[in-house]
Amino acid sequence: MNKIVIIIMSFSFILCQPGKARGPGGQYQNRMETMMVWKLTDYLNLSEQQAEKLFPRMRRHRVRMGDLHTEEKDLFDSYLSKIKKEEKISQSDVNAMLKKMESLEQKKSTNRIDFIRSTKDILDPEQQIMFMSFEPYMKQEAQKGMKERYRKGPDRMMDKGKRRR
Repeated sequence: MNKIVIIIMSFSFILCQPGKARGPGGQYQNRMETMMVWKLTDYLNLSEQQAEKLFPRMRRHRVRMGDLHTEEKDLFDSYLSKIKKEEKISQSDVNAMLKKMESLEQKKSTNRIDFIRSTKDILDPEQQIMFMSFEPYMKQEAQKGMKERYRKGPDRMMDKGKRRR
């Protein structure tokens, strides 16, 4: 168990590179990545050897996905700047944008599937299935955490004479 903790900590140092401060706590995205590595290690019950191979590969995949996200954002920005400048947007512009969006979504999907297929030398089939379900699992856990924090906050409903559920 101590070795896994050491591996997680070393990966967190590798993944947490300095960047722009985000949010009130500073390196928000880096903390999220560190938490994701920790949760994924626990969720998949990864061995040390698996963690050593998976996380660098996963980092490269996330960079590729980030590039596609940036490309998509740039596509939207170009059209939004035309709208702000009050330039005329034609239906052919909309169709061209839709075609580019479709292409980007296909690239994202292909990239994700190829990455998951590439983990067959690291993860066993059960872990691969669990890995595919990890992102929805993390989103659900984050939503639960937000709901709990919201409910623990000041009870605004009591001020209006209503009961808390």
